[in-house]
Amino acid sequence: MMHYAVWLLRLGFAAWLVPAGLNHFYPLFPQPLGNQPESTALITALIETGLFSLVKAVELFAGLCLLLGWRVPLALLLELPISFNVWYWDVPLQGWGSVSAYYGWAVLLANLLLMLAYRHSYAAMLNPVATPRWPPRLADLGYGTDREAR
Repeated sequence: MMHYAVWLLRLGFAAWLVPAGLNHFYPLFPQPLGNQPESTALITALIETGLFSLVKAVELFAGLCLLLGWRVPLALLLELPISFNVWYWDVPLQGWGSVSAYYGWAVLLANLLLMLAYRHSYAAMLNPVATPRWPPRLADLGYGTDREAR
């Protein structure tokens, strides 16, 4: 039953990431620039420096990975700094009581909850003592195991 909830959250998060990332390259809706001086300054700086294109490319890539079920733990890890910055832009900069604060919390919590659901994928990365193994075994690369069923 729980894997259905994870699957639904993953698809919902992807449904936000794909259009948000695609919108920068193919305009679907106006890009919000913020209604507070600090939030407008942040988004303007990202656009003018070109970092906004990188952010949107990562959002699009992560959204497609979540949608297709391909390298989901990696996509969630790549998306985490962006999710935190979306939260920061929506909540503290736009206002804790603003409507956009709901979106900021939703994005960050979706990312964190999905990472929690895929925590087994990060276990080897958090190992305090790791010994390199060459050539890697197929099981080390994730082949031959049913990780989605866990």
